Amino acid sequence: MKKIFYIALIVFGLVISSCEDNLDLTPSYSLNETNAIANAEDARAAVNGAYATIVNTDNFSGNLFVSLASRAGFVDWSAADYNMEYSQSNETTTDIPNRWLDYYETLNAANFAISNIGKLTQDQINLEEKDALLAEARCIRAFANMFVFWNYGHWWSSDDSNPNGIIFREESITLGDIEKERLNVGDSYEKIFEDLDFAIEHLDNFTNNRYMSKEFAKVLKAKIILYRNGYNDGTANLNEAITLIDDVLNTSTPGFSMQGDLAKVYQDSWDSKENLFCSYVSDNANRIDNISYTYSYSIIMFYATKLPVAPYDQLDAGLNFGLEWFVNDPRWDIVTGEARAPIAWDTDPRFTFTKVARLGQYEGQLASPEDLKYNTYFFRYPELYILKAELLARTGASVAEAIAPINEMRSRRTNPILESLNPTTQQELMDAIFKEYFLETFVENGSEYFASLRFKDSSGKLWMEAIKGEPIDENHLCYPIPNVEMQYNTLIDQNPGLQ
Repeated sequence: MKKIFYIALIVFGLVISSCEDNLDLTPSYSLNETNAIANAEDARAAVNGAYATIVNTDNFSGNLFVSLASRAGFVDWSAADYNMEYSQSNETTTDIPNRWLDYYETLNAANFAISNIGKLTQDQINLEEKDALLAEARCIRAFANMFVFWNYGHWWSSDDSNPNGIIFREESITLGDIEKERLNVGDSYEKIFEDLDFAIEHLDNFTNNRYMSKEFAKVLKAKIILYRNGYNDGTANLNEAITLIDDVLNTSTPGFSMQGDLAKVYQDSWDSKENLFCSYVSDNANRIDNISYTYSYSIIMFYATKLPVAPYDQLDAGLNFGLEWFVNDPRWDIVTGEARAPIAWDTDPRFTFTKVARLGQYEGQLASPEDLKYNTYFFRYPELYILKAELLARTGASVAEAIAPINEMRSRRTNPILESLNPTTQQELMDAIFKEYFLETFVENGSEYFASLRFKDSSGKLWMEAIKGEPIDENHLCYPIPNVEMQYNTLIDQNPGLQ
């Protein structure tokens, strides 16, 4: 059984999908020593293959974002996350090793593309196209490495010498390259930013939300800068983050914009113009069994409010905290609703977050037309405005200047109508921004979780602590490195406090 984990990664890195306009990620052929990347078509196929695990599994999607919402305390849908009770000796669920596996499968595929495309000569590929494809693969690598860092490392630490960073690999894993040390926190950020900076310079502009773009690389870098600084009340590089957000926000990008009708956003799903990057795959049967399982099944079956209930105010859709904020916001009636139980023998309706749960797995298959457009909203346009508001608030802007981007976003909604916000103090401003992350992005991409670690309530407590009513153990803001890695990579140490 030894090294099976890594053998799986090696095999994955050599199975690459074909290139089609709709990003069909079904593997169609293998690349190896005798059938390697030899031209632009092969290179495009290799980059496409690096998306496969992102869009075909639930560990970049609802499974993870439900865990993060639970850890923040908004819901208690994952008890292990809500209580932060995991350790190497108590991994609590299969999610901890499986997420690690999925993230490193993505990294292996991205590295396969990067290392092999890099060997192509100008006789085999136009050099500008080569750089663009390398930039896309490096953006995917940065994205996956950040998921590793946010879940298994001390991403929040302001100490660059903190040893609990990522295991950074630049080549596909081979059996002779299994053991590798972790980078420290500072070097982890440096490697991720190197990839994103290359992507920002060389990646193509946005044309399709199925693919990463120059604009997505800018937004991702800005969020990474903000998340670390916000936790530490720091300001390093926040002006760079503002510039990156402004570059996207102030440039007209065909196909990427706000939609007035929020209900239509979720109806359109991956076809919404609000998506900068999302999890579209063409095979809906695969979607409900893999990427959408949490959204199409678990949220409805286990976490929703089973109907009928009385009184009506008990329709909380499973929220543990924040219901009062949400039910007084016009978005509540759009993002929640009834969905049928996702199995044939249970006909009871549930009240849930239909913005991601839609009709439910069973009812969606029976609908005419079929409704299985389960999407992961990695980034939607409205978050640009919320990010800018927070960045302005953290870099000395007045209350009126900082709330202006959110009010502009709210004014662009026609369904529902959202009133302007008018905070008068810095605390009211920060509370308003925090709530906007929650109300606009809940269970879509983890933004509300990271916000709960950056914003403080009026008593000075982190919102996560205020929500749960107890102080957090900082060591438990990440998972333990899984046993499957610890057993076969003797050069790494476990995250402190998680042995």
